[in-house]
Amino acid sequence: MTIGFFTVFRKDPRHFLMARRMLLSAKHVMPYVQIAQLTDEKTPAVPGVDQVLRRPHGKMLERRLEHYAACDGNWLFVDTDVVFQADVLGVFNQGFDVALTDRNWPHVQHPAGFVEAMPFNTGVCFSRCPDFWKAVLETWRGYTPDQQADWLSEQRAVAHVVRSDAFTVCVLPGMVYNYPPSTLTDVGLADAKIVHFKGDRKAIMLQPQAVGV
Repeated sequence: MTIGFFTVFRKDPRHFLMARRMLLSAKHVMPYVQIAQLTDEKTPAVPGVDQVLRRPHGKMLERRLEHYAACDGNWLFVDTDVVFQADVLGVFNQGFDVALTDRNWPHVQHPAGFVEAMPFNTGVCFSRCPDFWKAVLETWRGYTPDQQADWLSEQRAVAHVVRSDAFTVCVLPGMVYNYPPSTLTDVGLADAKIVHFKGDRKAIMLQPQAVGV
């Protein structure tokens, strides 16, 4: 299994700090794992990555999906703002093209219709099928420029491809594999294998004690 994360320099060093902490947590619980940075032609490598895969600079969501569509084999794609608490290689013992995590987080409130439109959070994606991501990329490219500018458009495209039933999709519990904590002492952390400090939670991850949550 290779862990892949997409990041480009955005004049904000916190993304590199989070990526470094993500990397350290992954290596702690899975010392054997390879970690690849998916990025553009100029972004520096995050210290500790095993390889850097580069594509020309462009629209961030498009480039990220292009990277995903080029990755063959067993890949775990994650956002930079995650922390690993346990080995998750066993997920690949299941049969699927992609394994996605649901948004069934009782402690998180969503606007009406949000989960129905985007039932999966793509901050954690297990993949062994580049064609799935090629289909997502094709769907995303069919959106209008205004739709593409929405950071959530990638997740809408993923949901569209899943609904096509063209691929075998395993749905994993978000409470275990993509858990968004409320605090560093959140009771749900104990059972989570992957913690996702998404949105405003990034400030929690950047606290010194967040490493190895």
